[in-house]
Amino acid sequence: MLQGANILITGVTGLIGGELVRRLASCGVGKVYCLIRPTAHANAADRLIERFRRGRERELPREANAVEAVPGDVTAPRFGMSDADARRVADSVDLVIHCASELSFIRDASCRQTNIAGMHNLINLVQECRRAPGLVHISTATVCGDTRHRTWKETDATHHADEHHNEYTRTKAAAERVLRDSGLPALVIRPSIVLSAELPSENFAKAILWFLPLLNEFEAVPIDPASRVDVVPVSFVVDAMIRLLERPSPRYDCYHVSAGPQQVMRCGHVARFLDEFHERANPLQLIRPEEWTPGIHRRYVQSALQRKCFATIRHYLPFLNMDVAYDNSRLREELGDEAARIPHVTDYLAGLLRLVTPKLQLALAR
Repeated sequence: MLQGANILITGVTGLIGGELVRRLASCGVGKVYCLIRPTAHANAADRLIERFRRGRERELPREANAVEAVPGDVTAPRFGMSDADARRVADSVDLVIHCASELSFIRDASCRQTNIAGMHNLINLVQECRRAPGLVHISTATVCGDTRHRTWKETDATHHADEHHNEYTRTKAAAERVLRDSGLPALVIRPSIVLSAELPSENFAKAILWFLPLLNEFEAVPIDPASRVDVVPVSFVVDAMIRLLERPSPRYDCYHVSAGPQQVMRCGHVARFLDEFHERANPLQLIRPEEWTPGIHRRYVQSALQRKCFATIRHYLPFLNMDVAYDNSRLREELGDEAARIPHVTDYLAGLLRLVTPKLQLALAR
């Protein structure tokens, strides 16, 4: 699917999309069209350069002459491209990789516009392309919704609208249904929670981990220490995607790119790591949510700062307490057990926390 292919990729300024472009540029592909939404302060080309500077090498690879920034917006018909760009893409593209997504847990309207309307625009665009391009959609394993205490497989049904913790997972599940209903052949990649290990970017680190330093404001929080959380580094996700796309014919049309039950982390293990990292005098107590009574809440959430922090981290608590691992046996079958091995999150978490903690502590002190 990759050799000599002309590729349109969305979500290039994001964590996965940006690292994927870096790898594609050195994989013997043809042209890589990077759809990027201009801002009031930067055009598409400048945003592409800035994204590369947030990576490990902090500069464009030598092969990046095959990479071109195309101004556009996934929320607009034809992805908001100019007539000339739309014709070039429609006439030449062999593969479309859709990484663009609204990840917010609180911007509901934006989630619906980017994740669902964006999928409709993607389908219309692909149907207009002359070469009937292959389609790869980067979804999320959390389309499972409010699933608890289980290992979830790609073949398990996603939950309906009223069975999700927030609009992000709800709209990502809806986008998958829109794609399936279109009848277009597509490869769906479902990463679990992706961390920016090895990238020297404060913004990418705090996008997921911003809430961890807030836990230092508490003696106890309502988190089940035995709960499993499936976390992977972005390098693992991108490497798995490239390997799948290099295969002549993947066995399945949907893959979890996840730690799986074999390598999943436990909240209690990470809490002890955080105790050591922050040199806490007293270990953080993790109390199972069903045991977190109103009286216990009043005991451990007292000050104005604690109330503010708790109101912020509550958006993450359902995900920490799901106790779900995402089965990756399909990925292991396709790539081999060795290719599916990942480092444990505590092997790289310290580096990410050093990017996040100092500025957050300054903000809390204000």
